Amino acid sequence: MNGNLTIPLPLNDNFAILTGLTYEMATSSFNPGRNEESLTGTTLKLGANVKHSDKWSGTYLILPKISSDFKELSNRDFQLGAVVLMKYKKSDHLNYKIGIYTNSELLGPVLVPLFGFYYLSSSEKLEAKVLLPVAVDLNYSITEHFRFGLTFKGQVRTYNLNTPIEVEKERYVQRSINDVYSYFQYGMDNGINFQVGVGRSVGRSYRIYDDKVSFALPLAYFGDNRKQLNTDFSDSWLFKITAFYRLKL
Repeated sequence: MNGNLTIPLPLNDNFAILTGLTYEMATSSFNPGRNEESLTGTTLKLGANVKHSDKWSGTYLILPKISSDFKELSNRDFQLGAVVLMKYKKSDHLNYKIGIYTNSELLGPVLVPLFGFYYLSSSEKLEAKVLLPVAVDLNYSITEHFRFGLTFKGQVRTYNLNTPIEVEKERYVQRSINDVYSYFQYGMDNGINFQVGVGRSVGRSYRIYDDKVSFALPLAYFGDNRKQLNTDFSDSWLFKITAFYRLKL
């Protein structure tokens, strides 16, 4: 289960405070024969969106997080992240994005370069939202209310496990997902939208470790001498239902 709330508070035409909250929860048996364990991540968004010129604007966020099984809370349950994302407006229908994301994950410090763009066709039917390596959304408006799309979402998250198993201490789950799915979306005039998607998880894993790496980039882990403490999940089909509300500003 996932939830995402973003609230912009504009102070003037060039500056808006950004705040909000994200919530993630997954429950599973992470090894055959073991009881189910629940993982929860709650992230607070604190930052601003600044219009620097007619062409350039920037989003700046601090992201404190609690990421844990919530059986108890310690300093290992807290993480701190940040993101800087710059946007260059090429035209009313096209902009480019470049930025960086970092977080103090339990596996070690993580740094993710971000590259992307937003495109809306002149007919306003075809829309492309790309932010590599984390998200791609391509969609086409069939009617005023119905939309068909194709989405990719990839992420790596770590969650502290507070309960030791035998000699295993400071265990954590490294959750890696790569979801590809198509969807139909229905949008109501009042801003409420419903989305139903079907697709496939590719290369997903929920791996348990009790050691760290020196430094992590997307698809590259430096100083990785960790030993995996559970068995891997297989890939599977996925079915996703989403409801969201978007303010019409």
